[in-house]
Amino acid sequence: MGENNDDHGPNWVAVGWTASEEKVSEYIVIFITLLGIVLVLSKWLHDRPAINRILPEAGMTILVGAAAGCVVRYVAPSREEYDDDDSSSSSNMYEGLLNFSSTIFFVALLPPIVFNAGYCLRRELFFRYIQPIFLLASLGTTLSTLTVGVMLKTLANYNLTGGFNPSLAELFTFGAMISTTDTVTILAVLEAKRVDPHLFYLVFGESAMNDAVGLVLFNAFSKQVGFDDAGDPHAIMMSCLNIVLDFMTIFVGSFLWGASSGLFAGLLLKWIDMRANRLLELSLFILVMYFPFLLAEVLGLSGIVTIFFSGMSAKQYATPNLSAATENDADAIFRVTAFLAETIIFLELGLSVFGIPDFEHNHFVFTFWALLASLIGRAMGVYPVSFLFNRMYKQMRKILFDDYHAHDPVAAISREKPYIPDLKITWTNCHMLWLSGLRGAVAYACAKNFPKDNGNRSAFVFTTIFIVLFTVFVMGGTTECALKSLNVSMYVDEEEYMKTHGKWITKGWFYEIEKKYIYPLVIRNYTEVASREEEGGLAYAEMRESFEDRIEVQSIEMTELGHLGIVKRMEVDRQLEYSHMIKQNVMKKRSIYDYGF
Repeated sequence: MGENNDDHGPNWVAVGWTASEEKVSEYIVIFITLLGIVLVLSKWLHDRPAINRILPEAGMTILVGAAAGCVVRYVAPSREEYDDDDSSSSSNMYEGLLNFSSTIFFVALLPPIVFNAGYCLRRELFFRYIQPIFLLASLGTTLSTLTVGVMLKTLANYNLTGGFNPSLAELFTFGAMISTTDTVTILAVLEAKRVDPHLFYLVFGESAMNDAVGLVLFNAFSKQVGFDDAGDPHAIMMSCLNIVLDFMTIFVGSFLWGASSGLFAGLLLKWIDMRANRLLELSLFILVMYFPFLLAEVLGLSGIVTIFFSGMSAKQYATPNLSAATENDADAIFRVTAFLAETIIFLELGLSVFGIPDFEHNHFVFTFWALLASLIGRAMGVYPVSFLFNRMYKQMRKILFDDYHAHDPVAAISREKPYIPDLKITWTNCHMLWLSGLRGAVAYACAKNFPKDNGNRSAFVFTTIFIVLFTVFVMGGTTECALKSLNVSMYVDEEEYMKTHGKWITKGWFYEIEKKYIYPLVIRNYTEVASREEEGGLAYAEMRESFEDRIEVQSIEMTELGHLGIVKRMEVDRQLEYSHMIKQNVMKKRSIYDYGF
């Protein structure tokens, strides 16, 4: 999956080798074989918790890729060993294995991962912590970006970076891409240990939003590479203004389009009842995993921001119009696609370790300082922001407390305290947020897409790979030890937690608007469902929100003529299924730690 790079000559094409069916097949066979090995070793790793504590699954995948990359680079036949007619295609095929395509990553692999993250969110818990999550993701990522850029530029000005002195715009671009985090390894441990949901959703939510903010900043700063003028204050000010405007317009526009796409999907499935044709229904619904992303890119918006909120809104507004079986199938497809995409990305990253151009000429001194700057930048994006939020939250609690007593004289006399959720970010949570700042595939893909106006792309690619490997193996491998040493609450009772903390957010103004206007507009027979919800009580309401009903269904077959077969059993009305499942008490509750994998 190599890049379309003019340096490789006229025979180099986007897929990384000359367009020949034989070479394409050879490439796919090699890659699928490696993927199969990774999946088998993942099972082996899961069965050995002692090894899994120090070797994350992502790290194991990178090791497999690196071993294969070593074989391809030093053992595979070189260009000279082929006939003249075959040398270019064969050599390019092997080079393609060692070169990660940022285009394929952003267009094919990243959308299902981000969509699945939004789709699998427990919305009530995500919005419970939306204030600290958004503050950490936006202000925290920005502070991290600026810290990395300023620190490295200062070191370069004092000739401490081994003679490598990139421009300030390049360093801010690097700071933005290295501030994107990949918490899959951390989340796997947090899920297995059932840590405090406050910590779990801070890490999960901040990571999901962090990637979106980091990519927007990366695109904004990369536009300034080659055009920055350190001697012109007016040019610097205009560049900063353009970056702020780009960030605001792209982020807001992407959010609105992402949220709207889920609404449009809900309306389409409401107007066109496809429940009797489940194969068509499933095929149509799966399109929402890619279509909003691609249209956002065409419109100049951020596809990542769009597809994240698209996943959230599709889950909330479109799935109620699906048949129960299709919803179940779609959920499985989204999870499998995201898991395979994540595995492929880490495998490609491992392969690319031995595909770095000019390996011996990269700037090792700069790489060391860049690693240190990224760790300090992550700290600057966590600790000051957490302190600021805690101060703001303290004032907010006081305002809510005074307002409660002002409207309830009896409570004011008794000094009764209203229930206000505890959102304070403790020092323990800060330490775990810092540790969870692993760098991964997003950072590496951005590096492969780094502006090459000043000819420094290869140095930043090497630096990024080094930082990714360090964070995945060192920080990811010490997660469980950190949980124990920091005395993080583990093995939390989910049901008790949700009873105490889970439903307070449903009384907010947005939920009133949603219940009164949005749900009746996009959800089929919503009025009838709402009335039954009131009759059925809390158990029905929880069941309605979780969307986890599972019914036994028959598969749709294909006839010899290629037409769709008839569904062998017509599905019962969805609302009647809910009532039946309440009586039978066969509902499978969804875990609050379910993040999609």
